[in-house]
Amino acid sequence: MHPKEIIAIFQKAGASITLDAEGIVASNAKNVSELTLEHAKENKRRLVMYLKGDYSDKKHSILSTNDQLIEFFLNREVNNPKSIDSFLRINPDCTDMVIKRMQILKNNGWKYEECTANFENEETDMLAETLFNRAMAKRQKRGA
Repeated sequence: MHPKEIIAIFQKAGASITLDAEGIVASNAKNVSELTLEHAKENKRRLVMYLKGDYSDKKHSILSTNDQLIEFFLNREVNNPKSIDSFLRINPDCTDMVIKRMQILKNNGWKYEECTANFENEETDMLAETLFNRAMAKRQKRGA
């Protein structure tokens, strides 16, 4: 979910998420469901980036595509699993990059049942962008 959507859910409930010197602050958080609060906590890094103006729609596409790749590796439900499987079979170096990205995330404290957002860093972001560009190049060749 895009950070702007998380913020919109907060606003709709009469709450807000703002940036302060230490990260983000949720005002009137009692108005928001526990599930929504948990989702915001899991996406803190992306929310901070968005509130600082460092999170574009393209950045969201890059990270959400990589979220799907990791979900696929964890054998969870994803959009277009056959397409992901085909892409990874044709591009074994991309499979290696997904594994490397997962290893870095794990070294940063990520657990498989968690969202990856708070464990990403510059290195995982670079791998994510490379994977995204490769996936989009394949789609363009197919005419998708």
